[in-house]
Amino acid sequence: MNAALWSVLRLWVRYRRGRVPLASMPDPVWYFAYGGNMSERVFVQRRGIEPAETRIGRLDGYRLVFTVAGGMRPGLSAPANIIEAPGQAVHGVLYRQPLRQFVRLDAGEGRQYNYLWTEVEDAGGKRLAVVTYKVAQAAPEGRPGRSYLNTVREAARQRGLPDDYIAFLDRVEARE
Repeated sequence: MNAALWSVLRLWVRYRRGRVPLASMPDPVWYFAYGGNMSERVFVQRRGIEPAETRIGRLDGYRLVFTVAGGMRPGLSAPANIIEAPGQAVHGVLYRQPLRQFVRLDAGEGRQYNYLWTEVEDAGGKRLAVVTYKVAQAAPEGRPGRSYLNTVREAARQRGLPDDYIAFLDRVEARE
């Protein structure tokens, strides 16, 4: 992607979502999904994003929570989030995608999220530099909606995430 177009897209994301992508981003970029975006139905069919490559991965030093900090119904819905937690890990899906598709994804993520640039280990043990999202401000944990939680659980199974992680997701209580 040329520099002039990237400058315009950075401003667009800042205006739409209040976060500013790096002035120089890798193209393509690796994105780590740990919530609804793990689902191929959500990521490819609904969002219209075709990743160049898909892998499963593990983010060490964090744990998955559902945070009441935005989502479709702020104060009530509790979308996926990650918080620091030494000794724990979040499993998810790695997508390698062109920068222009990352901008499309970014435009659809809530204002409550900021970027987290980190490393994730793929199933083969390779460490990859990735971008993911986490809620910018501390927020109380909540219970996700049943439909959203079922999407996350289904995606975890379809993607072949570890059995103990799927069991953890099965123990999460949904909001009625």
